[in-house]
Amino acid sequence: MTRKNLPEDVIVEILLRLPVKPLLRFRCVSKHWRSLISDPHFAKSHFNRASGQTQRLLLHTPSGLGSLEVDAPFEDGSALRELVLPIKRQYRDVRIVGPCNGLVCVCLLHDPIEFYVWNPSTGDYRKLSDPGFSPNSDINAYMRGSGYDSSTDGYKLFVDPYTIPRPPIRVEAKVYSLKKNSWKSNPLIIGILVNGALHWIVDLDPGVFRIFAFDLAEEKFREVPPPMEENDDEGEDMIYFDTLSNLGGRLCVNVDRPDHIELWGMLEYGVKESWAPLFTVGYFTFLRTCDQLLTVGSPTPLCFSRGDQLVALGHGNGLRRSNSKNEIIEKTANGICPRGYEEAVFVEPLLSPNDYDFHGGQRFPVMKSD
Repeated sequence: MTRKNLPEDVIVEILLRLPVKPLLRFRCVSKHWRSLISDPHFAKSHFNRASGQTQRLLLHTPSGLGSLEVDAPFEDGSALRELVLPIKRQYRDVRIVGPCNGLVCVCLLHDPIEFYVWNPSTGDYRKLSDPGFSPNSDINAYMRGSGYDSSTDGYKLFVDPYTIPRPPIRVEAKVYSLKKNSWKSNPLIIGILVNGALHWIVDLDPGVFRIFAFDLAEEKFREVPPPMEENDDEGEDMIYFDTLSNLGGRLCVNVDRPDHIELWGMLEYGVKESWAPLFTVGYFTFLRTCDQLLTVGSPTPLCFSRGDQLVALGHGNGLRRSNSKNEIIEKTANGICPRGYEEAVFVEPLLSPNDYDFHGGQRFPVMKSD
């Protein structure tokens, strides 16, 4: 059967099942295929199908960038891909936050400060408008997170304008809307994106913890019920809520106990009774000594792999993969995950940062890295 006799919907269905890399090559087949694969609606449909597929870890080190397939053996060299930033800057001058739906926020720490949204899978990127930070805050600005607002089909970037000298209380942050191509001031937001909101832990008093959320659509704060109430001074061992994470679309929290960490997940968002323990990790599964526990804190869960295995960042000790019996299955080889890197989990998308915004009725020009 020739291509002319193949129905259009069948062609689309086949292409939607393919990974990003071959789709990028297939744009050269014909003008029709290029138009089809480059269409924002096709990209969104492709991402929605790919959301349950193979996850990758974005690795950022002072010496370079790469992505690692989560389910592949850590020692498999083919699972690690080298990435090249779209901007010709030294990596020590760069901060990376995200990804959110596969798009990464890049901050160039120089004067004046610059922000970009970048798709590491396709090379598409877009420079953001000037946030208007003062000269004293330019090189010390901190990106705090990015999120996708499904109600408006828009992305938002949150930046804390860290100034010198540092004020005693931080009360404001800059929020960038990719759809409006503009910045505005907002209360300081630092959090983990789950269910259209950014979440973070607030330590009110010793042993008293709360989880708060900032809704991206309504731009309002709310409290999320924790898995358990504060510590009982009369009996139970002291517990701490240490780290929030998004694992498989669920809000999760590390509950630190005297000799181990319990990873709890909210199975039904917003329902207190749905909190359940998902994993138990001994401190020394990821940390070698008591000194490390005191200085670097508990491990940071990144994602589940191969069904029921946990991949976590052991801080100074790199990545570890453990099973439900608290046994280390494997760890990163030397050089793949050195100390001091920033990590993020993503699925490779076709989405472009230029597809989510129209300015004066005209689509922003697509920029690609060399």
